[in-house]
Amino acid sequence: MVARPTTDPTESDQNLVLRRRRAVRSAYAGFFIDSFDIYLPSVALLPAMMYFSSGLSSDAARLVTGFTFASTLLGRPLGAVIFGHLSDRLGRRRTGSISIFGFAVCTLLIGCLPGSAQIGAGAAITLLIALRFVDGIFLGGEYTAATPLAIEHTSPHRRGIIGGAIQSSSTTGYVAIAVFTYIALHVAPAGSIHSGYVQWGWRIPFFAGAIIAAGVGLFLRRRVEESEVWLKAELAKAPLRDAFTGSSRTAFAQVFIVMTGIFFGTNMLGSLMPQLLAAHKGFSANRVTLTIIFCNILVPFFYVIGGWMADRYGRKPAIIVSGVVMAVVQGAALAMMGSMRYTNWTALIVTAFFVAAATVMAVGIMPAWINELFPTRARSSGWGIGYSSATIIPGLFVFYQTGLLGWMPYNYTPAVLAFLGGVLVVIGGIMAKETRGTDLAAVESGDTQAAGPPARELPVT
Repeated sequence: MVARPTTDPTESDQNLVLRRRRAVRSAYAGFFIDSFDIYLPSVALLPAMMYFSSGLSSDAARLVTGFTFASTLLGRPLGAVIFGHLSDRLGRRRTGSISIFGFAVCTLLIGCLPGSAQIGAGAAITLLIALRFVDGIFLGGEYTAATPLAIEHTSPHRRGIIGGAIQSSSTTGYVAIAVFTYIALHVAPAGSIHSGYVQWGWRIPFFAGAIIAAGVGLFLRRRVEESEVWLKAELAKAPLRDAFTGSSRTAFAQVFIVMTGIFFGTNMLGSLMPQLLAAHKGFSANRVTLTIIFCNILVPFFYVIGGWMADRYGRKPAIIVSGVVMAVVQGAALAMMGSMRYTNWTALIVTAFFVAAATVMAVGIMPAWINELFPTRARSSGWGIGYSSATIIPGLFVFYQTGLLGWMPYNYTPAVLAFLGGVLVVIGGIMAKETRGTDLAAVESGDTQAAGPPARELPVT
């Protein structure tokens, strides 16, 4: 391993604060557009999927919708491996900007795709899913670089809150898609295969996502600097190996269990909840989109609440409590929504809010906890691969739903999978290593050195 030159040691405190703010802002903006891109198929493309799947049976079309979403999740682990290595070797800033420009191009290309009427359903679906997979590779690289950069810039006692704030951009991006989709549906209403939205209106959110991503990539490339933690650390020749050796191997197993549970919950929220909303009789595509907007207005605060709990009481108890909330509250709310008995729109919005809020508390804890588990020379690899590899098992949810159909109606399967996700988070939380107060510069073998007081026990009411 070789050392790298550091920045000017005489740098003023004011410049350090400015660098930290830019790093956090770029991580927030990067994850915003990352999430915007991930959920484009389940929100913007959902009313127009017939553009690609016209001529298929309803069951086959539903599978296509699920695979369009899942293909992105399956591409993310590969992206985490590639870009995690590059981030640890070349730097977070350069790697992050490359990955953002990459998925900006993919999103633009998807917005230009022909449909089944032009090239046939098979070819149209193949192109869509293939581009979404490549898109997922670049998306897996974005947070692999940007989030560790922001966490390394942040003081130990604020990492939970800052990490929660960064993760909250996931919901902000989700809402932004809904807003763009709502506008597009008014400009070009959805309906038959020949309607304006199905033919061209769905492209508007994709083009907007590509433009925003390009802007974020330019900001990260030109305005954000590397962290002192990374610059002062020794450079590993094999970051991927270091992320899986020593106590890092145990850390990865803990992360994988917790994140697998979280992705079960977020998939139910981001992909299947819109389908449940759309299945309600009397609720148009416009109303479904508005429901997504209204139910998520307060949800970003719950990421920060999760991060605050992790700073206040410790990572381990906060993870356990958030897992219980996911299993009980999200599972119950999805079961209520799956009953298809809603006739009151306000009641449906409130139920959707509980689905979302109960899911994201655990998500807000992850940036601080996971990045504190791994040494600097392998932090991007550990964070990125641990976070992304856990998308694989939950990403195949369409198969689990098919298996559950022998036991229950389709509409209740999301509730079961959400409950399973919460249980996995609790199990992972019980196994988790407490990392609150870790000195990131001192973590070189997966061991943590506490810089703050011992974690308080989190009261459970």
